Amino acid sequence: MSDASLGFPMLAASALTQAIGFLYHRAEVVLDRRAARRVSAQPELPEEVPDVVVGDPGNARDFDPARVTEEQAERLETLLDVLGLYAEHERPVDEQDERLRRALGRLRTLLEEVYGRHITFVGEERPASGRRIVNKAGQVHGISRALKARRVSSGAGFDVEHTAEVVHPGAEMTSVEVEDLH
Repeated sequence: MSDASLGFPMLAASALTQAIGFLYHRAEVVLDRRAARRVSAQPELPEEVPDVVVGDPGNARDFDPARVTEEQAERLETLLDVLGLYAEHERPVDEQDERLRRALGRLRTLLEEVYGRHITFVGEERPASGRRIVNKAGQVHGISRALKARRVSSGAGFDVEHTAEVVHPGAEMTSVEVEDLH
């Protein structure tokens, strides 16, 4: 992980407080579902996504708990320990606090790994929150598509990385194929 990927945007204290609460909640959901501490037949109430989040971060339960590794869970727990004082409003948020912003950057990067989505905040120059699709091929002999969809909303956000080392003659490589954009 590079230092640049761990950065977190400069936000006003109120927006930073919203970002902390959002990321903290997401980390708790990941840990709870992974540990199967939260088994309920009742559907969970919809999550309120704060205005400071740009794009569609998806549903907080939209990940596979079985794919969350022990190392990821330990890193999440460590970051929740660091950020708990801010999330529970026991320590005032200082937007100039580099340690806080580094911890938030690490938490965001880890959650992006777990969810397979970007999580972007106001003022950042990065893709909006949404699905990240990575399709890397060595050699393409037939057809390679990163995303094929019948119907997609015009507001849907995808960040597609589709690469191949060699595309052989007669082969086809299409990053995004959408039949109906509405």
